[in-house]
Amino acid sequence: MWLESYLVKYKHTLVVVSHDRSFLNALCTDIIEFKRKKLTYYRGNFDTYVKLRDENIRNAMRVYQAYQAKREHMMEFIEKFRANAKRATMVQSRIKAVEKMDAEAPEPVEVDPVWRFSIPNSPPLGPPIISINDVSFDYNPVRPDGSKKPESEFLLQKVNFGVDLTSKIAILGKNGQGKTTLLNLIMGRYRPIKGNVSINGSLRIGHFTQHSADNFDLKLSALENLLNMFEEAEDQEMRSFLGRFQIQNDAALKPMMLLSGGQKSRVAFAALAYRKPVRFVWFEPNEDISSLSNVLLCFCHLQHVLVIDEGSNHLSMEAVDALIEAMQDFKGGILVVSHDEYFVSKTCSELWVVDNGHTTRFRGTFDE
Repeated sequence: MWLESYLVKYKHTLVVVSHDRSFLNALCTDIIEFKRKKLTYYRGNFDTYVKLRDENIRNAMRVYQAYQAKREHMMEFIEKFRANAKRATMVQSRIKAVEKMDAEAPEPVEVDPVWRFSIPNSPPLGPPIISINDVSFDYNPVRPDGSKKPESEFLLQKVNFGVDLTSKIAILGKNGQGKTTLLNLIMGRYRPIKGNVSINGSLRIGHFTQHSADNFDLKLSALENLLNMFEEAEDQEMRSFLGRFQIQNDAALKPMMLLSGGQKSRVAFAALAYRKPVRFVWFEPNEDISSLSNVLLCFCHLQHVLVIDEGSNHLSMEAVDALIEAMQDFKGGILVVSHDEYFVSKTCSELWVVDNGHTTRFRGTFDE
């Protein structure tokens, strides 16, 4: 937010590349779209750009459809009377008209395909799901001189927090306040110094972060990574499945180190969405789930709660939209850590703020 406030006051030309809608709306007076090797210029912020872009596409489609309809009508006349000597002059006239139309024809409208994926849902799980009771935690509870740090100086202090299968929770706060630490306590990676974290013994948690896509074996291809992950999957079946995430042809076969960040994320989404389990992975409350392969298997084998830690970072807007829609359709609990206002507003109905060691529910909107 401080960066946004600073840049809004900046008095000179500024060029920004960003996937953050709110940031672009607050900052930009012009949008340049770089697509299919062409630059198209729009006046206004990002929302204005989307409106004008979609309007231009609709207008271009109407123009192209009108051209096609008129050409088809004239060609019907030409074909019908081509062999009629009495209509030869009219036929020739229409042939020339069609040739002129073709020379001046509008370009066909190319509309990018919209891709979506879904996350499998688990059967209902009885409460309590996750309960955090008076939890305090610090990475360095003992000072360098050997004295104990008072609880009032801990990173997290007396946190009381609950999650059920209907929770759609965003955990907000400045960097370094303990948001990700709180998630790690929930997932059993860390143990609280005081208090306790109570988790249903049958709970399965799916975890996705901004770094998830980097934890594949980058020397292997996307196809090889997923075939290793799902041992009974067929080669052609997995190729087709990757194709649904726009990982096709060479992109599916070359080492993942050569893929773009967005392509790697699509591979992670494909693994997340694959629905043909070959074995089940059950996570105990205190089990380390840092291995991406295990995490994605957890996703694929019907998790109860999704934990998304800055999961929208580095994703294209199209990929963010796909993730949002998948999360909106998911029937379990959701825990999100994010600074992306658009992402939070579309996925979460409950806001918790971590600040100065305390975690409190904010009863209002993200804007408020």
